[in-house]
Amino acid sequence: MPRMNVLRAGILGLLIVGLAVGALAVPSAAQESSPSPTPQPDQEQVRVVGLPFAATFDTPAGWNVSGAWRISILEYGYAIDLSGTLSAQLMMRQRGTLPISDFVAVDLSLDGGTSWIMVDQQIGLDTDWETRIVDLTYYRGQVIRLRFRVCTGAPLDPADPPEGSYRLDNVTVQYVFVPQVVFAPADLAPHTLMGLHLVMGAESTAVIDLARRLKETGWPLGTLKGTTGTEGILNQVETISPETVTVYRALATTDGMRDCPNTHSDPVAEAWRWLDSLAPAWRGVRADYFEIMNECLPPPEWLVPFSIEAMRIANQRGQCLLLFSFSAGQPTPEVFAQLLPVLDYALKNPCASGRLHGIALHAYGINPTTLVSESGINLGFRHRLLFGSVLQQLPEALLVPVYLTEAGPGDGRAPFSCADIVRDVLQYTRQLEYDPYVRGFHLWNVGPTGGWLDATPCLPAIADALVSYYGSR
Repeated sequence: MPRMNVLRAGILGLLIVGLAVGALAVPSAAQESSPSPTPQPDQEQVRVVGLPFAATFDTPAGWNVSGAWRISILEYGYAIDLSGTLSAQLMMRQRGTLPISDFVAVDLSLDGGTSWIMVDQQIGLDTDWETRIVDLTYYRGQVIRLRFRVCTGAPLDPADPPEGSYRLDNVTVQYVFVPQVVFAPADLAPHTLMGLHLVMGAESTAVIDLARRLKETGWPLGTLKGTTGTEGILNQVETISPETVTVYRALATTDGMRDCPNTHSDPVAEAWRWLDSLAPAWRGVRADYFEIMNECLPPPEWLVPFSIEAMRIANQRGQCLLLFSFSAGQPTPEVFAQLLPVLDYALKNPCASGRLHGIALHAYGINPTTLVSESGINLGFRHRLLFGSVLQQLPEALLVPVYLTEAGPGDGRAPFSCADIVRDVLQYTRQLEYDPYVRGFHLWNVGPTGGWLDATPCLPAIADALVSYYGSR
């Protein structure tokens, strides 16, 4: 289970108020009066962050708590920029038991904290962990300040036992695409975020059983990637679970075993040569996406024209591509921002009805003992760094599908127990649900390959866990 932060002993105490002061001391009579407003910093010195914005409260950095019993406030110390043509929404995980004399509010300020507007209010509360969404469409284009406020109405008797609490976790502010009539992605129906990465020799029975079980729950296997030698399994899964998005990468080209195109050639000419060299292998599989390279790092000034020409060729041939396939920890956000023209072209040139060309990234824990779901912003969740600046410039890039075509615990080689792999899958699923542009991840690895982790024996346990996770929805 991911750590559920309680706004939090590390952040000046817990945002647990109302009739249950929990970890907070019972306030004195002097504390019962309304708290003095927190002094606001000079607005020219306030840092502004863009979307997507996420706070997991692993540390108290950036957050300020004020108030005591009657009013308790958690305020984000930086401004948040909602600029762009897309709408935005606030999502948070909450849990609480509050009487009807108490309420929880979300406030925004448009003037740097001088005045506040209440945009959401809950009077009383009785819920286990749940997701709450607050629409911020009206404030699109604004730079806002954000705070959470809990107010108690009934008098507090120190002799009474605690009766209520409020806890908050995983606060995100994301761009949201509200489709008009122009483009409706084909792969937004219910599906699992987890998929599998297959290699030659993968045992088909366990994979097919997993796909069948998930199909029966109404949450089909979201995606399945295979490499050379797994074409038959990909085609079988597509037959029994057509909702599953299949991805294929050929390990061999007509030039032999090569992962990367020739970056010393003209990028446009190389796009033609490279796709022609992959074409014979691609004919043997019915895939929704073809991944065209593997962990290459060409200079962006070469990669942009190559990728755009590759998409143009694929459109002529009726194919959809997954581009880039950067290794874990690559590239830098500055380099990724230079690839913006590729995303813009993908948005304007769909590859199929309801489908855009997409982006492939890889994510690992790197350290042999670290789960990918616990590997932090620079590795397991690097997509948030990469898309942070891009979405500020091109919010519509939220529509470009991102698949983490290799994702797994450790460095991909270290052995992990099935219990650890199941925990990793569920934790990663929960975290990626906050990133709407991430359409799925391919768990490394299913099939025997020298020295690499083979998750085949864990597939029944993974199926049990996913059926339970999605079946309760």
